[in-house]
Parts: sequence; C-alpha cells; structure tokens
Amino acid sequence: MYYPVGWPRLLSLPQESGTDPIKVSANRDRILVAILTQDSILIWYAKPCVPIISHRRSPQSVSELGTNLLVCWRPDSSMIAVATSGGHIIFYNLVVLTDLKSLYEQEDPVNPALKRESAELYFKENVPPLVFSQAFEVPIPGGITDIASIRDELMIATEDGHILRYLWDGQVNRDYCLDLRRIPFCVDQQVLRAVPLVEEAHVTSLSYSPLLGGFAIVLNDGRAAFLVANSLKFDPNGVQGIWAGGVEDVTCSALNHKYRLMAFGRSNSKGIVYSIDESTGGLEVSHQLLLPTKDYPGCPGPVTGLRWTPDSTSLALVWAAGGFSIWSTFGTMILCSLGWDHGPRLTDSIRKSPYNIQDLDWSAEGYQLWVVNSSTRQFTGLKDAEFCPFPSTTEEKEEQPDYSSHLGNNVLVIPFVKSPLTVNPAMAANDQLYLQGEDKLYMNSGDTGVSQKKVEQEKIDSIMNNTEQGKDPLPGFNPLPSNLQSSHTKQWTIVPIPHAYISSSWPIRYTACDSTGHWIAVAGRTGLAHYSDHNKKWKLFGNETQEKDFIVTGGVLWWTEFLIIGCFNISANRDEVRLYPRESRLENGYCTIEEVDAQVLLLNRLGDRLVVYCANSHISLYQLHVDETNPMLACLTKVQDVDASALSIHPACVVSITLTHLRTEARQRSGEGRDSSDRSLSSADESASLIMNVSGRLVLIQREKGSGDEMLYSPPTVLAGSCEQVWLPATANHAKPHLTLALWLYCGAAGMRVWLPLFPREGDSSHAFMARRIMLHFPVNNIYPLAILFEEALMLGVENDTQVFPESSSSSPSSLPFCTLERVSEVYLQQLLRQLIRRNLGQHAWEIASSCSSLPYFQHSLELLLHSVLEEEATSKEPIPDALLPSVVDFIRSFPVYRETVVRCTRKTEVALWPYLFAAVGSPKDLFSECLKRGELSTAASYLIVLQSLEPASVARQHATQLLDAALDSVNWKLAQELVRFLTAIDPDECGELASPRISQILPSFSSPLSPPHAEVEDLSLVLGTLVGPRTRSISTNQPPKTGSPPDPATHPTLSRSASEKDQKVKRLSNSSSQNTSRDAGTAEEFFIDVILARHARKLLTAGQMADLGTFTAQLEFPVVAWLRREQNRAAQVDDFVWALKKIHQDFDWPWPGENGGRSRADSSQAGHGNSSRLVEDNLRQLYIDTGVQRQQHINTDSGYLSQPAARPDRQSDLSLLSEQTVDAMLRMRDRPVDQRSALSDDQDMASVCGVQSPTLTSPPSFSQTPKEADPPSKAKAKLTYMLHQLLEAECLEWASCFAIILMDVMAIIRIVNAARSATDSMKVVGRLYQGFLQLDSYAASYSPGYRRFLAGIQPQVVSLASYAQVSPGGEQVSQDNAGGGVSTSTPRPRSLSRSVSDPGEKIEGERTGVQRTRTPSPGKERRERDSLEVGEESACVLM
Repeated sequence: MYYPVGWPRLLSLPQESGTDPIKVSANRDRILVAILTQDSILIWYAKPCVPIISHRRSPQSVSELGTNLLVCWRPDSSMIAVATSGGHIIFYNLVVLTDLKSLYEQEDPVNPALKRESAELYFKENVPPLVFSQAFEVPIPGGITDIASIRDELMIATEDGHILRYLWDGQVNRDYCLDLRRIPFCVDQQVLRAVPLVEEAHVTSLSYSPLLGGFAIVLNDGRAAFLVANSLKFDPNGVQGIWAGGVEDVTCSALNHKYRLMAFGRSNSKGIVYSIDESTGGLEVSHQLLLPTKDYPGCPGPVTGLRWTPDSTSLALVWAAGGFSIWSTFGTMILCSLGWDHGPRLTDSIRKSPYNIQDLDWSAEGYQLWVVNSSTRQFTGLKDAEFCPFPSTTEEKEEQPDYSSHLGNNVLVIPFVKSPLTVNPAMAANDQLYLQGEDKLYMNSGDTGVSQKKVEQEKIDSIMNNTEQGKDPLPGFNPLPSNLQSSHTKQWTIVPIPHAYISSSWPIRYTACDSTGHWIAVAGRTGLAHYSDHNKKWKLFGNETQEKDFIVTGGVLWWTEFLIIGCFNISANRDEVRLYPRESRLENGYCTIEEVDAQVLLLNRLGDRLVVYCANSHISLYQLHVDETNPMLACLTKVQDVDASALSIHPACVVSITLTHLRTEARQRSGEGRDSSDRSLSSADESASLIMNVSGRLVLIQREKGSGDEMLYSPPTVLAGSCEQVWLPATANHAKPHLTLALWLYCGAAGMRVWLPLFPREGDSSHAFMARRIMLHFPVNNIYPLAILFEEALMLGVENDTQVFPESSSSSPSSLPFCTLERVSEVYLQQLLRQLIRRNLGQHAWEIASSCSSLPYFQHSLELLLHSVLEEEATSKEPIPDALLPSVVDFIRSFPVYRETVVRCTRKTEVALWPYLFAAVGSPKDLFSECLKRGELSTAASYLIVLQSLEPASVARQHATQLLDAALDSVNWKLAQELVRFLTAIDPDECGELASPRISQILPSFSSPLSPPHAEVEDLSLVLGTLVGPRTRSISTNQPPKTGSPPDPATHPTLSRSASEKDQKVKRLSNSSSQNTSRDAGTAEEFFIDVILARHARKLLTAGQMADLGTFTAQLEFPVVAWLRREQNRAAQVDDFVWALKKIHQDFDWPWPGENGGRSRADSSQAGHGNSSRLVEDNLRQLYIDTGVQRQQHINTDSGYLSQPAARPDRQSDLSLLSEQTVDAMLRMRDRPVDQRSALSDDQDMASVCGVQSPTLTSPPSFSQTPKEADPPSKAKAKLTYMLHQLLEAECLEWASCFAIILMDVMAIIRIVNAARSATDSMKVVGRLYQGFLQLDSYAASYSPGYRRFLAGIQPQVVSLASYAQVSPGGEQVSQDNAGGGVSTSTPRPRSLSRSVSDPGEKIEGERTGVQRTRTPSPGKERRERDSLEVGEESACVLM
C-alpha cells in the first residue's frame, strides 16, 4: 500500500555545534514536526520542509533537569511537553505571531536575469511564525519512562510503577492516577479471579487509543497488557488489565484505531498483533509479523519502533541492528530495506545497514516518513559464550568491526507514494492501477487491458462502418490516445499536479479515476481539480475563493460525466454532497448540491445508485439521474436513510461501504441458476445489498421488501474477518459469470478469499440443499494485490526495486539505493481451480476454465496448477490418503493443451519428481506417440528430451527418428534441423548397449549401509522364519538383472540396425589414442541420418514436389546434387512430362504462358511479346561461348553438403546444331537499353543458366520455411532457376527439361540435348527425352498455345533427338525397345516408391533396362567409383 520512491532528504538542523537528535514527533494534523535533541527542540514545517523555530536549553538547565528524552504534542498543537532524564516535564507554549503574515518571504535578486519567471518558484503556503511564549517545568516523582496524550491530559508512566495524569497547566489529577500494584490483571474480562501484580514492575511503553477504549502497556519484564475501564474517565477503581498471552519479550507497542488492533514488537525481531475478542473481552492473536528468510536469513535484532500510518492501513517497523519494513494491516510485508542492493561499497548490507533508525513518525497523509538516524548500532548480533571454536591465544582484546551507520546522527525524510484504496475504497470497483503521491500521480501507462480493448474495438468498428457507408466517420467521437491504465506494461507515467493548485492545497488526500482511465480527479486540503488524458490538461477552479471554500472529507467518485464529492462547506458551515459536470468549468454555479446531516465519511455507487455514509452512522441512498432539459445538470433523489450505529463502535471504524447484488443462500432460493443473477444485474434495482467493512470484519446487509412496499434491511451477516480490501466487479460478463459475480477479499497474511457463485446445471433443481456460493481461500505470497482484473484472471500489484548510482559522498543520501516502482502481476486462475477440485467441484472448475481458455496464459495457469500440486504431494513426508494429483491430471486431460502442459511442467520440475508425475499422467512414450498421432510435433520434441533422461539412448534415437520423419512430412524444417543435430549428438556406444532406464538418476543416490542390495536366503529366513522354503537355485549378483528390453524392431523396421552391427561395439579410447574409432562411428551415424533424409527426398521427388525438395535442400543442407546423380535413372525419371509440368506450375505458383508467348500474370509483363524465334534470338544474344583456358583436371571428393560440379569428360558431339562461327556471332552482347533485354532476365542478374554470362547460384535462394503463400514472380523465378541449375549439375535431364521449358530457356535445352547425346546410355536417355517432348507438344497443341510456340522454336533440338534416336518423322521408334524410353502419351500418375534403410533405391528390372543393376552402395563408395570413371578433360565449348 505504501512504497518509498527516490532518495530520502537529509535535513540540515539550523544549529551550531548541536547535539544529536533522538526523537521526532508530528502533531495531530501532521503538518508540524518536532525534532528533539539532547538539549534542544526544533519545530519544522512539513511542506515546504523548512524550520520554524529552534530552542536550546541552557547548560544549567541541562545539568539540573537532565537531558531531553521524550516529546509529546497537545492535541490542539498549542503546547509541547518534553520529558527529561532527571524526572521533569518541561511544558512549552506555542504562539502564532499576528503581526507577521508568513515566516518566509521570497524576494527576487537585483539582477534581472535571476528573477523568477516560473510559477513553481513561488510557494503560496504561509509558514506560520511560531514562537515559544513561555515555558515551565514540573518535577515527576519516580522518574519518567514514557508519556502519552489523552484528550486534555498527559499520561506519564514512572519507574516506580505508577501512571500519573497531569493537566496541561502542570497540575496533577491525583484522583485518576493509577498504581500497577492495585490493578487486577487476568487473561480476559470474564474471569472473576483477577489478581494484581505481585512482583515489582513498571511501564516502559504507553499507548492510548480512544477507539479501543484503553491503554496498551509494556512492562519492564517483557510482558504486555491492555488497560480498560468501565468509563472513559478511567476511574482507578474500575481499571482492569488484560494480559497479552504468549509473549514475554515485548519491547514496544503501537495501536491501530480504525481496525482496533494492538501491535507489539519483540526481542526476537518479530512482531505480534492482537485484537479484542468481543465475546470474552480478552486479547487474541490476530497475526504475526515474521520476516521472510529471502529478505534476511537471520535476526536483525529487537524491534525498536512501530508506527501506523495516519490512515491505519500500513505499519512501519524498525530493528535495532538497522533497516526498516512496511507491513499491511493484517500482516503482509510490502517491503523490507534489508534486501536492498547497496552496491559494492557496502560489504555487509545487513549488519552495516545505512538505515539505523532510532525513532520515526509519519507526516501528513503518510507521504513522508521522518526518521532519526543514529550512527551507533544498538544491536550487532549475539555471541554464544559457551561456543568458541577458535580461542584466542593472547589476552588482547579483539578489534571490533565498525558497524556504525555512515549516514551519521541525522534526520531523514523518506518520500512515499500510496494506493488510492487507502483513503478512497470506492476505487476498488475499477481495474486501473495507479498510485498517488503528495504532488504527483504514478499512472501505469500503455495499452489497455482485455476488457477495455473490447470497448475501444467497438468504437473502431463503428468508425469503419460509418466510413464504408459514407457517413461521418467520427460522430461525436474523439480519438483516444493510449490509456493511462494497463495490465500489459511496467512503464509508469508521472502526472504532476499543477503548482497553482498543490502550492496552496498540499497534500493530496483523495484521488479518483473513471472506468475508462482517461479522467482523474484529485482533492487536497481544499478544493479539487481533475485531469483529462485527451488533451493532457488540468481543469482548476477559476474562482480561487470557491476553491478554498470547501474541504473534501468523504471521497471522490466519477459517475458518467459527473464528479461526485462529499465535502464540508466552510462558509455555510454545513456538510454537502456535490456533483460537478466534467465538461463544464469548475464553478459552483454548475454543480448540484445536496445537504446532508453530518460529515460525509464514505461514498460509493452501483450503477445510478449512490450510497453515502456519514459521521452520525447513517447510511443514505440516492438515485442519480440527468436532467432531461439540461444534460449538464445532475439530480439526486433520496431513496432511504438507515441508522447503522449498531454495526460499529465508532463511525471511524467503518473502512468501506459497497453496494452489491450479491445474496446469501436464502435470497438465492427465489431464483435458480444464472437467470436470477442476470435479472439482478440488469440495473441498479431496489434490492441492492450493502457490504460494509467494519474494522476488518465484512458484513453483508441485504435489502428486501417488508410487509408493505417499503424496502427494509435484514439483519447483518458476517462474511469474513481480518479483511483489508474488498473488490466487486462493476459489471458482469455473462460469458464468465463465475469470475464477474464473485466477491474478492484480501485478508493480509491469511491470503485471498473468494466468495464464488456456484450455478446449478440447467434443469437440475431437485437438490435444493446444494450451496449456491462457496468461500474459497488461497495464499498470495508474491504480490500485494491492488487491483483485480476479473475477466483476465489477473491480480495487479506494485513492488519496490532499487538502483545504485555513483556516490559523491558516503554521508549523502545519494549513497543510498534509489527506490523505484515496478508493476507486478500474478495469475490466480490455477488457485481457484485447485480449491474447487479439492472440494470435488470439478464441474464448476471446468466451467471456469473453459470460459478462460482463450486467455494467452491459460496453459500457463494449468501448468502452475499441476506443478504446485506435484511439488506439494511428491515432497510430502506424510502419506496422502486423498491425493489431489490424479484429479488434477484428469481435469487437465479434458483440455487440448494437456500433453503440452504435462511436458512443460515436467521440464520445469526436478528429475527426482518425474516418476511420481508419470505415475499419474502415464508413460512418456505413450504421450510421445499420441503427440505424433495428433501432429503436435513441438510437444513431441519436448517429450523426446524427457525420454532421453529416462530411457536408453537407443530408445531416444528410435523416437527421434520417428519424429524426424513426421517433421519432414509436415515441412517443419526448423524442428528437422534440431532433430538432425540431436541424432548426431547421440553416442553410438550407448545405442549398442541394452541399458536399463536411467532410474538411478531418479532414485536417491544413497542406500542403507546395513542392508545388501539383494535379498539373500539367510535374510529372508531370519525375517520370515519357517515361511521361507528351500531354494534349489541361487541368484547371481554379479550380473545385474535385465530391467530394460531392446527396442522392438517392429516399431520402426526401416531404421533398426542388425544384431551384428549392434554387437560390433568399439570401446572408446582416450583422447591421446587414435581417432579412427570415433571417425568410423561418426561416419556410421552420418550414414544413418543421410538415409533418412534421402528417403524423404525420394518421397518428394517421386511425388513431384520440387518446391518442397528445394526448401528441404536449403534448410537441411542436403547434398541434393550427389543424391540426384544416384537417382537419375531411378526416382529422378519422369514418366509423364505433362504431369511434371503441371506439378511445377502448381508448386511454384508459376503462371502459364499466354497465346503470344508472354505470361498470363501481370508481373510477367517483362516477357517478350514476339514469336518463338524472337524469344530464341533474345536468349542467344545474352550468351557467348567461353573458349578460354582449359580448366585443370581434378577429381572432386564432394562431401555432399556443398553442391560442386564434378569433373566431366570432354564430350563433343558431331551433331552440333550450330557452327562455332554462327554461335559466336549470335551470342555477342550488344549495347541495348535495359528495358529491351531478354525477357528471361530479371533485374539484369538472372539470365539463362546455360550461359557463362549468367551468374551461377552458389547458394540456394531463400526458400521459405512455411511456403504457404504464393511467391512473387522474381522470387519464384529465382527458385526455378536454382532448381534447374541443380538438376543440370546432377544430369537429371528429364526434370531439367521440364524446368527449362517452363523458364523458356533455349540454351538450357541445347545443353540438355547435348548432355543426352553424350550420356553413356544415350539411346535410352534420348528416347525418353524425345517421347517427353512429344507428350508436351501434344498437350501444348491443345491446351497451351504459349508453350506450343516455344516448342516450335526448339524444333531443331527435337529433330536432332529424333535423328540420334533413329526415329521416323511420325514419331515411331524403329530401334529395339530395350531402353525403356518409349513412353505412351497418356498421363498416368507416377508410382510411389517405398524405400528402407536396406534398399535406398528401387531396383529397376533388367527386362526393361537391359542393364543389370545392383543396390546402391554407400555415398562415399559410389562417389569414388563415379569419380574414377569420369575423365577430367574439359570440353572446348563450356555452356555452364
């Protein structure tokens, strides 16, 4: 609730050679602060922080009366009492000088350049000129231990066991003085045998609270008690003491008035808080203040100081060893300075903590914490005198380390910001997160939340619809900037409050933000102002007199376009409720005023119904509506007034009041299911109930009709205790009724409580006894919730962070950590689901989870649910008869993200807990197989990592192979790359072993030293006696039992190795040994992976998926050229050229050519529009023949991963189509404009792959990993050209001819024809090519005139093929039909080739080929054989 910001301020006391400060105390208004030193007293003004007066006692007074010890203000701030060590009380009278208007006057310097021009340099605050008019002292017998003010009297505790009562004029009230020996003490007020103190004791700490009706005292022996009396006069005869049980080491105390709590500090660095049991009158422990070990894993010393904030919502606690902490009302630690980073200069940030606070107090509204810092540490740790591991050999005294505070003996002012919920609980209805400071606002800026995005999206949709229909796109709509509130950002926007307002109205008391987060109102000491996020401007009162004429006392609230305040009219001396219109000027002439009977304390609303709680304990209900004639005028109609004085001891004890439609069981019986809730949420009807937080006790008061038409309130129902904050959704979402109809309560250290509705099933009304609501409880450890996002299932909060800057001086405040704010959030969905499942309310849990399944962190919530239950049950040392984990697993199984949730939880959990988890969720093998079956490959990859830790390496490799096949089939190249690396990293030695599952990593690493690992007969007979019969066979313990089984070859028969291969396991050598073994193992593993990749490549090739083949090659660095060389007479053969042409067009999304030879798409407009001869001529003009120096003959040993062309023999054809002179004349490049060049050249860099002038693609183009969308023509052409280059390099002429025809590359056709005639089995190759051209020509004649023209242009090449193959002009083959090249012109689908590891390539029948073939050898062997057969001479005419 309270968070420090920035650096503290170090006060410079206006005294020369002054003594050290010891105490600090603020008056009741907390505007004046008294600082007490040993011989003087100083009065400071809080804002601006300036000194007013300083008084130093004379040395004679100090020697006679003693040094100063304690200071206490009179309630009206007219006097100050100072207690001395000599047992005297010095009374000082404070008087305001009337002849001076202000103590400080600002004057501009003579130099005009230094004159003030900004309004911020002028402060309007009048610092009162105070003086000490007179002083007198009163001796106190017995010595003074503590003093406290009670109304017009001063209570003084003495060392002789008395509590004296003095008037402020110095007279003692002897009739009402107390003697501890005469006060009876007991544990509660019902015990009649109360006994007085027997031993000598006196009071060391004294605190008074009028709302508690008594004194909290701490005795010198460490005991604590509470003194109560029959009357407020505290007659000594009616005073009784009530012991605070369970503690005997109390050091200090502090009382909370609003929540009626008593906080005590203890010597063990803990705090304990008591409340009054109203049934017995005794003190019961409310909660304890325990320092978490994450902040300090030790004891920082006794608690030396406790101070509640002025609004009673937070407690400051300090320790003797240093450091301070802030706690919420019911025990949540908000911050602790012991965990801050103080930089490298401070070696021990705990024992040398800079904050060594001796005394502290809060200033106005809790925005400043004034502390007295002491350089001398009061506690440096405890030493055990009986434990001395290293005794000193010398008698010299050891040097004590320096634990002093480097801040010295000074007074510091620590600035704070706080949540608006501390003073304006009506803001709990909004889901905005912001903090308020004394002169600025901290807004959580950024995008809007999920619920706010719906409103903004509706506005945007309306604008789009109006624009489409030709209407005004912005009918009365102002485009909004990014909202100041957000649940999606950690950035804070600081909105400073105008100096014109804050200079005279400091500090800010109330703030309010509307539901959209764009309008913010602030109210200070007088008046108010509001801020608009639309124009980034503030709106102030134009008449400053009207601004200073009223004081906001009961909060600020937004209703539609009106601002509602509860205020006190100073001029009229009355209390009012005012409504100011937002759009008009801030003037009283525009506001609506409703007079009330007493001071307004609280405001809240539900829809158009306003509830007002006043200081006379009356609750008033008003109906709000806008005047029909004047939309700028709001009206209030009083509906009902109820006296609620019986609900609270004092009106100030009412923390919050809320209107709601929530009902108890009896009220819900009248309506069933969701319909009743829907009817109640239609509008603010007459039956709205009241929820009041009275001193932490939540009370529900229902409103229902009486005998007549009058609405009456039923007796109150207590819903919960120890309640700090209450949240109710402003509106309900019928899609998420459970979350938006729930009541949320934060109970401090007790965690969060949710009053959740339980809707019966449709038509199920037979069991009327079933509950309609249930109170769920779950802990909240990592966040203090400040806002609840109901639909988003999030809690928002703030936590402190620190930054260290380079220090200028060790004693300056800049040497301290700079405090910053950070927004934090936490998902609470898993907490609700767990509590419902524990109570066997799984159906309701499923409904809630289903309504939240669209949230981006829904799966994370399920993961947190599973993880929390798993850790709690798996690490429990006690047996769990009703384990929750199976139920949670069954619940998560009902959602599609079940498998992914399990594996995410597994990977974030310790390996030792995995057996417990998989005993509930099932075998990871089964989950892996199910993921493969459902196509959840990324989830299956996560299970693969789990299997690697639980199963032998052979099992992991087997499953990785299956996943690799699935990844390749689903075109998931990134996963395939990872799997290839995974398979490569598996040690082949581990795969050869029949290892058992690695359960040794899961079970405890230790065993009982007294029990053997296996049960022997003697042991069994010793334990079981005659129950054990003789055994004829003994168990050999030398060989471990076989707990694992080899992988089943039937599961993946194509990838299982033979038994002989597994048995030939080579033992690994040391690093210094030969590397032949590792090289052989690596080669085997590479071959194993290459076979898998080759099988998938063959699958793509036979299916004609050439685009996928190219992407596969580029992503996995597959040696496609070497592989295509092996497959050129097998899978790379094309039986149907027309089918291949169509597949290429389809895969590459390539347009079909038009009738004039151009492309049918607009992007191909660069193509030539002439006839086929013109196209051929354009191609030939781009090329020339390289007859340069012959390349050096060499033999490539291609590794397969770099596509390098191997050396080919010099193949010259005597059937050359063109002479060398003719080609040389045609291929010279002419100087022509860029736009007149070849149609096949894109951007001057992509000519025919057959020409040397065209660039050779040494690396593949960027194939998309997810080729779902059509590529642009330039990108598609680059891919086609790259594939043509690869096919030509691998001499796959049939597929290459299809790509060349699609690209209309004449020179590629020439090269293909020349290569076909130069092939070893040229008769077969030429025959198949010729038949393919005939198929394409027949198809183009009927369906594609564009290709028909191109085929006519390459007719000389087709004729040369016919001549070489000895075919007639009619196309009938006259040679023997033994090459298998004659293919019918029909278009059958290609056969599907199934490959295995033992047979990578399909055997071609000898009857058709006439050539006997064997199975494909290994890649290395085939490469060596092919290279040995090729001749290294280079052809004279190089076209590639």
